[in-house]
Amino acid sequence: MFSSQYVLILDSKGNESLFIGGIIRDDSFINLLIADNFSDGSEIIKKYEPDLILLHDNFKEDITGVCTQIRSQTGFYRPVLMVLSATEDVDRKIDILKSGADDYQHETIDKKELSLRIFAHLRRHIEELTDPVTKLPTTNLSYRVLKRNIENETDKTYALMYIDIGNLNPYREAYGHIASEKLLQTFIAIIKTALNEDDFLGQIGNEAFVILSTPEKAEKIAVFLCYSFDMVSQKFYTNEDIDRGYLIVDGDEKIGRRIPFVSVNIGIVSNQHKNFDTVESIINSAMSVHRLAKSKPGSFWISDRPKITGNEAHTRSNRKILIVENDAALSYLLITTLEMQGYNAESINSADLALEMIEKITPALVVFDTSLENAEKELEICRAIKQNYSDIKVIVSTVNCNKEKVLDTGVDLYIPKPYELIMLFSWIDRFLNYEVLH
Repeated sequence: MFSSQYVLILDSKGNESLFIGGIIRDDSFINLLIADNFSDGSEIIKKYEPDLILLHDNFKEDITGVCTQIRSQTGFYRPVLMVLSATEDVDRKIDILKSGADDYQHETIDKKELSLRIFAHLRRHIEELTDPVTKLPTTNLSYRVLKRNIENETDKTYALMYIDIGNLNPYREAYGHIASEKLLQTFIAIIKTALNEDDFLGQIGNEAFVILSTPEKAEKIAVFLCYSFDMVSQKFYTNEDIDRGYLIVDGDEKIGRRIPFVSVNIGIVSNQHKNFDTVESIINSAMSVHRLAKSKPGSFWISDRPKITGNEAHTRSNRKILIVENDAALSYLLITTLEMQGYNAESINSADLALEMIEKITPALVVFDTSLENAEKELEICRAIKQNYSDIKVIVSTVNCNKEKVLDTGVDLYIPKPYELIMLFSWIDRFLNYEVLH
């Protein structure tokens, strides 16, 4: 599991740790590491950065000096340090605690009580490294988890997602900290519904997040997050802002700024086709891809996976879009806007001409508006398009139509009217550039 905790037992005799080691091994979320000398222990600390170190006072070296040495080695991330000793001298106990130990127990302590103390320390350790707003592991702990899985588990296949919410600061400026915190918490709740216990979700900095998952899941998670966040985020705006379509934030001397609504930006990298030796290298790579996603309008995600050649490459290079729309004004607006975005768009005002036009221009995507009076017939035309041209993406827009009935025809997306144009353009961009739907 990506987010397992690590416990190191330093015990020169070995057998002293058999019982407690057995209890810890029974917990699937804990990886147990054991060393019987400080040289090996030091290497383990450097490599795995354990969350808790249980130090037995049965070495030749003075225990206070060992505690000081461990603290100097772990100053950056500071694990919990527990000491088991046979000493009864109070002054000696104080010296051990002053040298860096967090807990001191006599070696005759009941082993079950000791195990409970270990679990309590681990729980408190994680709580201390958790952001109070998002309830996620903060940067320190996130880097530790990533290091263990990236630098040490070289045979493991993984994908790293770097995520943030665009335009969150202007939103906070307009609506305040409480509203922005609720927005963040809602976003985190959305993310968690897409993950399971095998994935890791952490925080980098104040408002950037990382997900460590598998390459097979990462792009599907990204699709879900962008769509779900766009559906939910507008609930955090006033009706006035929603009707306007953007946020106005006052700047210096009351100069108004036009700010787009909040959006999700995601960059994805994996080690399927490229090796990453350090945490810094994969995070920097993910941030570079993330910057490309952030340059796009609205919620967007980009993966660094190599483009596939052959038929898929041909499909992705096809920029042709067919608009089936009997509203001449809307049709003109759609074509003009899409051509400004680099697409080659054509329109027809009759659904009866759709198949003939598709045969003629071979579009990559069709935006199909169905009318109330001819909905049944026009949905059958959509069904025929998907049956005869499975590679063509079809988006259906209509008024007062059963969503399930529309999707049963095989179309890729149903958008009820009226809809926001930016949402339609966002879906077109996803379908034709980056998204892989299964």
